[in-house]
Amino acid sequence: MMEQSLSLSQKQTLKLNMSMLQSLELMTLPLPQLLEKIEAESLENPTLVAQPREAAGTSYEDYTARQVQAERRGESYSDSSAYGSDLSDSHQAWMENALSEAETLEEHLLVQLGESSCDEGTRQAASILISNLDERGFNSQSPDEVLPDALKKYKDAALELLHGFDPAGIAVDDFRQSLVVQAKALGLDGDDLAVFTSFVYDCLELLKAGKKDEIARRLKVDMEDVDALESFLKTLSPYPASAFSSSLERVIVPDVSIKVEEGHLRVRVNDDALPELSIDEGYKEMAGELSKSSRSDEKEASRYLKSQMQAAGNLIRQIELRMSTLERVASVLAVRQKAFFLFGPGNIKPLTLKDVAAEIGVHEATVSRITQGKYVDTDWGIIPMKALFSSAVRTSDGEDSLSKEAVKEMVRKIILDNDTGKPLSDQKISDTLKAKGINCARRTVNKYRKELDIDSSFERSR
Repeated sequence: MMEQSLSLSQKQTLKLNMSMLQSLELMTLPLPQLLEKIEAESLENPTLVAQPREAAGTSYEDYTARQVQAERRGESYSDSSAYGSDLSDSHQAWMENALSEAETLEEHLLVQLGESSCDEGTRQAASILISNLDERGFNSQSPDEVLPDALKKYKDAALELLHGFDPAGIAVDDFRQSLVVQAKALGLDGDDLAVFTSFVYDCLELLKAGKKDEIARRLKVDMEDVDALESFLKTLSPYPASAFSSSLERVIVPDVSIKVEEGHLRVRVNDDALPELSIDEGYKEMAGELSKSSRSDEKEASRYLKSQMQAAGNLIRQIELRMSTLERVASVLAVRQKAFFLFGPGNIKPLTLKDVAAEIGVHEATVSRITQGKYVDTDWGIIPMKALFSSAVRTSDGEDSLSKEAVKEMVRKIILDNDTGKPLSDQKISDTLKAKGINCARRTVNKYRKELDIDSSFERSR
């Protein structure tokens, strides 16, 4: 059992920022799960009023019904016939690929490593440590065992680098260490981090047994703080790489719409699907009247109502924060990926989570959370928000770069446009790209072709 030294006196009570913890949870939730969260909160909190919006937008039920109807007709969710988009076969294939392509954890981390500024020794050590991760994102073997002697001096720097990557919490020995690394990445520090660390290492069995009183006593905090710790814990993943092995949600509802209207890109957050939230005025008056009573039970009822109204107010503010953050991220995507929204697949520009985070002034982990599992409704179909991020591929002059997705689209086009009667080999495709000023090795073409679900030249010639 880990003993954590706290700087708190026995009588001092830690006041965790419950509002911040709740906002982290809401950032992560896709629209269907957010609706479930609101429904659950409105059932538990009598002071929270959730009224359906009267809007001309497309509701959650509309999107769900459209998906079911499409599936009954034997169409995929992204089929243009299901959504009225006049897409070419190439564009349709790109969209389906964006929805179905599964990037591996190793690929995801190596892209980030390639974009990192670090010395060569740290880079080599980090690359080895990435290959040492299991399906959970944990170290398969001790870093000291897998690193050659010449690179062991770079171990700490490499681990620190990896702990800053998305998903947070990888390259650790177990789920407890992962949870602490995730908490650090989200900005938890000082006494809050110290208490959370003790909570993770010393109190999870007590939490499972429902012994919150014992947790409060052991950590020297009050019950409100224990609830905050539990809520924060639920925003984290014990196995950070799980998203790279799970399938997509069956019901896909876009959180954002970015479309061309009257010659301009218009960004809309899909708040039409959410109910109007407010605090019941009747309970406000009741709490005020009860607080004037001399009876202890009525004063207690007043305190209860006030705490419920405070919780409702916090929920409303955090949903507004989620929406505003989502809109800010979407606005950056609209500007940085303008060519895609105007002209379609093949026009994705290099863009990273770090780029967007720097532009709106938040932590990279915040951008990762707000985009994870979210979808964008575009003129080219409904696509994952993550599909608008792409690593860079250098051109031969070294002065410009294309996104990985743009190069993949070029590979597809070269194959489809080939009219020689003889399918092009991966090497021929690589040579064609090189003639266009794009350095893309044969093995990279091979990888992109497989990701595009296109057969080899031998198979295509049969």
